[in-house]
Amino acid sequence: MHLREAQRDMRRAYVNGGVGIFVSGLVWVIAGAVTLYANLFFGMAALFFGGMLIHPLSLFIARRAFYRGRARSLNPMAILALQSTAFLIIGLAIAYLVSGTYGDWFFAIALLVVGARYLVFQTVYGMSFYLVLGMGLIAIATVALWMGITPAFVAFAGGTIELLCSAFILVPAKR
Repeated sequence: MHLREAQRDMRRAYVNGGVGIFVSGLVWVIAGAVTLYANLFFGMAALFFGGMLIHPLSLFIARRAFYRGRARSLNPMAILALQSTAFLIIGLAIAYLVSGTYGDWFFAIALLVVGARYLVFQTVYGMSFYLVLGMGLIAIATVALWMGITPAFVAFAGGTIELLCSAFILVPAKR
């Protein structure tokens, strides 16, 4: 399978990745709300456990709402997306370890990792849109670390950006 064919298959199967962005945005907003109304630890747990549901929920929504699903077997871009999950898990582990000393940094570090993973998705989907999304999230996280922005606001900002970006992908796809 050639690169362009693999990317086209990924765009077809996963609605240009828009459903995943949407579900991720919801998880981030929920984590922000939990942090705001409960505490940081529960917000971190909401992001971690909600993050584990992003892929299965995205597949479910892609199948039910858009009548799409998995990429063809042996698609190298699907393998690359799966492999990039390792960086996400490692990044969240680092964010958790750092949060023992600097609790307010957890969401910013997690957002840096998610933003970096979106940079990989530019290759997975063949869409430069992911460079913009990834760099936007990285910029928000960097400013949050630099300015000491509250964790709930960081989660809300990241989630809101993802929800808005998912609309740019999903609204045209639904037509």
